[in-house]
Amino acid sequence: ALNDVFVLVESLTLVDVDALNDVLALVESLTLVDVDALNDVLALVESLTLVDVDALNDVLALVESLTLVDVDALNDVL
Repeated sequence: ALNDVFVLVESLTLVDVDALNDVLALVESLTLVDVDALNDVLALVESLTLVDVDALNDVLALVESLTLVDVDALNDVL
């Protein structure tokens, strides 16, 4: 699923691909992520046909809000 997100993100021109790849790589590397909640986030990203910055920021905010994510590390990337 994450690979699909990478492909989707890389095809968009309005997204800072390097920064987002760093976020996705960090999320992928976290061992305490709530997998069901993260899958919901990834499904939302995959479902967006034209990702605009505000919607993408909402997705990243949702990732940040997951209680088992290392928020400090994620904030460093963001």
